[in-house]
Amino acid sequence: MPRIRRTSTASGDSSPGGRVRVATEQIDALVGRPEVAGGVLDLELEGVDALRVLALPRDPVARVTRMVVRLAHWEAPVPRWRGRLGQIRALSGFSSDFDARGSRASATVTVTEPTSVTEIAAALIGVFAPDAPHAGAGFPLVAVAPGAGRDALALLPTRTVPPVEPMVDRLQGVGLFRADVAIGGPRRLAEEMATHHLSTDEAAHGRPRTELPVLDLLTHNPIGRPLTFQPSPPARRLVVDGNRARVLPVEHATAHPVEFDVRRPLDAPTVRALRRVESIDLSGLSALPEGLAARFAEITATDTILHSLPAAVDVPAEALAPALADVIRRPYRQQLGLERDLRAVEGRRLAMHEHGGFFRLASAVASATGTRYLPRVSVVLSTMRSELVPGVLEMMARQTYPHMEVVVVVHGVPAPSLDGVDLRDLAVRIVEVPGSVLFGGALAEGVRHASGDLITKLDDDDWYSEHHVSDLVLAALYSRADIVGKTTEFLYFEEVGQTVHRTFATERYHDQVAGGAMLLSRSTFDALGGWRPTPNSTDRSVLIRVETQGGVAYRTQSLGYMYIRHASKHTWERTASQLVQGSFEQWRGWRSPEVDGA
Repeated sequence: MPRIRRTSTASGDSSPGGRVRVATEQIDALVGRPEVAGGVLDLELEGVDALRVLALPRDPVARVTRMVVRLAHWEAPVPRWRGRLGQIRALSGFSSDFDARGSRASATVTVTEPTSVTEIAAALIGVFAPDAPHAGAGFPLVAVAPGAGRDALALLPTRTVPPVEPMVDRLQGVGLFRADVAIGGPRRLAEEMATHHLSTDEAAHGRPRTELPVLDLLTHNPIGRPLTFQPSPPARRLVVDGNRARVLPVEHATAHPVEFDVRRPLDAPTVRALRRVESIDLSGLSALPEGLAARFAEITATDTILHSLPAAVDVPAEALAPALADVIRRPYRQQLGLERDLRAVEGRRLAMHEHGGFFRLASAVASATGTRYLPRVSVVLSTMRSELVPGVLEMMARQTYPHMEVVVVVHGVPAPSLDGVDLRDLAVRIVEVPGSVLFGGALAEGVRHASGDLITKLDDDDWYSEHHVSDLVLAALYSRADIVGKTTEFLYFEEVGQTVHRTFATERYHDQVAGGAMLLSRSTFDALGGWRPTPNSTDRSVLIRVETQGGVAYRTQSLGYMYIRHASKHTWERTASQLVQGSFEQWRGWRSPEVDGA
């Protein structure tokens, strides 16, 4: 039994026995028992990741009538954050307190009957962090069974942990199970509670099976990374001693070392510490101890750049995606702006797609059930320039994201001919609306004809790389924001042939994203009312309602999207001098904001 440190409770807190400050690895021992003295539990956890561990289904599990959760480390996604409490069946009272300046938060729940700690913990996750639901209608109901273990967390598309819910007696149906897919737990219970069963190991390795280790997109991500237009922090190098790794300054500096166990996934505090690390030199390594390659994938997913791994160091193909191993062998020198973004995002994309746990689960669920679990994206384009449609469709046909369609709204103009346009296997739908319909109304008509779980909007005269849609879906997965998007960080002034890189805060929760590069779920879109039937500022109308209705937006990196400024009239009324303000990099001619050769 681990030692649990108890502290005196705060003034006015009647919790018997005092507050329990519990490390993440001690949670199972604390709550994996049926009774809690007095039915009251007052916990101090390290952060939201520890709360996710607390929410894992267990049998047996402690039941309480009052629970207080305090987070020792908490970051407000946005200044106005208030969070959203999930479902608690016997709820009688709830309160929360957020101290953004002190980086702490707490919540108190009272219930009318003894309720499992895991049910309350799952409901509290959305109080402290964004956790938009997994987008999609008609998807299999996936649940985590008791005994699935912490490895199951890395597979989930949401921070909330979905348990196998009890069946409501009066609503039982013939052949209706409590879940379509149960993850973990004894296989013998599958017939009782789910149509299909996947062990945690089966789900983590996907189908077809891969031996590559898994990373957790909700922990190993670039949220809060240093901005690329800020000076580089001190250079770092990696030193390994047995099973301990230390990230040290290359030269004498005040930067604190970052230490971790190569055998265990990087935890949230280590990921936070890595935010201050632009790059890590691996040239001092002569061999890789078991587990370190998996840590390389996790570190790269945070946008910390690994480089200069010697060619003599063997990296087994089953330990790290070979393409990612090639990237971290290349040299790198610390730098600002686009060059830093290009190198960081190249590795991040590979790490997240090849090692991301949710993609493994999605492949396993699809194989087991025959039903897609990745969201389908509907790309909506409204245009009054039919001649531009073929070029836009060819850009969309090259997208790397596998499940998508394009809905083209031709607004008061004839439908374009698509003869000779290389659409590959892209699904395209043409919708015609009269010119008397306002711009926002035309966009709304396009959404009415869309079938996707996620909606994104294109502008007909901007440039999009083949990774654009995939980047947005990734951002939606790891941020769990209500709406995600890129910014007009990269501009091309067509008249003068100039590319400009502007200073924007990216990889952060923010209230503004670019209208030509935003994505949100269909359910969120409908709940907000969609685009208003206005002649302009239609995208702003959606963002305003995200703000006023308590939602949150997220800005991801802007590679793969170029806002092109023509001489002709734009719906976004800004002068060239206004747009160039805040730029810190400029190039003559076209400078592609995308990874070379990607």
